[in-house]
Amino acid sequence: MSDDGRPAPGSYAASTSDYSTGEARPTERVASPYPTDDPILSRIGGTPLVDYPESGTGGDIALKLEMENPTGSMKDRIALGIIRELADDGRLAADDVVVEASSGNTAGAVSLVTNRLGYDSVLTTPAGTSAQKIGYVRSLGSEIVECPNVDSDDERHYRTTAKRIASERNGVWLDQYSNQLNPTVHYKWTGPELWEQAGGDVTHIVCPMGTGGTVSGIARYVTEQSSDVHVIGVDAQQSNISASFYGTDPGPYDTDVEGLGKGHELPTMWFQYVDEVRSVDDERAFVQTRRAAADHGVLVGGSTGAALAVARDVASDQPDARIVVIGCDGGEQYFDTIFDDSWMQERGYRTE
Repeated sequence: MSDDGRPAPGSYAASTSDYSTGEARPTERVASPYPTDDPILSRIGGTPLVDYPESGTGGDIALKLEMENPTGSMKDRIALGIIRELADDGRLAADDVVVEASSGNTAGAVSLVTNRLGYDSVLTTPAGTSAQKIGYVRSLGSEIVECPNVDSDDERHYRTTAKRIASERNGVWLDQYSNQLNPTVHYKWTGPELWEQAGGDVTHIVCPMGTGGTVSGIARYVTEQSSDVHVIGVDAQQSNISASFYGTDPGPYDTDVEGLGKGHELPTMWFQYVDEVRSVDDERAFVQTRRAAADHGVLVGGSTGAALAVARDVASDQPDARIVVIGCDGGEQYFDTIFDDSWMQERGYRTE
């Protein structure tokens, strides 16, 4: 590492690092529970775990780069995992239409997986979903149904629309927000992979929460391996995951951080395996996101920025901590938002 805390050239090579010693060791790809001969889908999973050097924080931080999945996010895992689970037990036939509701990365992941496996797919999205995301889904051959931004109890809501389309077209709705296969995929896959890469030498896992599936599945697996691992879910400041976790009164849900937080608890949140939930305000999440790029050359999204902020707090408080942060997606799709000074300033966020 250089004197200013930046990593030395080449330290972000595609290898796993033993961050207790600082010595790099080759990555051995952990076997997937959903093996495939497909040359694209076989690249899902096996994402690197790398050192994330932070000067002055004390504890060691490692970042799991889920943005190295084919569509650039961890959602590739649940798209492949849920579809394979449903197909293997006979709940998804070869001629069924796959339907999902998503305003973010899941839409692209489902589009890729259904394209490669030969399924027709329909994705419902709320108004305001970026043209980039819609274009990506359409380019892979999926049908897009754009829905108005209405309350969740309105029949025009994008989740309700997905459920209706699945019924009308004899399709199968993946339903990432309620389907227990969401956290189960991470229990079978991401958790064991992370644990093996880190050699079990982990004191804390810090993971952003949206549906809660990732942190829940990982938390269940790692706590079965060691009761000493402390799992922290990361929520947006104006979100109600933390309120549900701690049993406090909910407030308004309002965040600019995509993929972080929810207005209420979801069935995919296995709180019994999570030790605590910490909230991060939007500005701090974005500042950490921008610093990851400027200081370390790592492009991440805002939810990962929020998780890095929490990891820094833990590392400062506990110098012996060995922390793994889940990097949910890459920053390439946020150049016109988080990484755009005008966008930040218009919303009153610092750009440092």
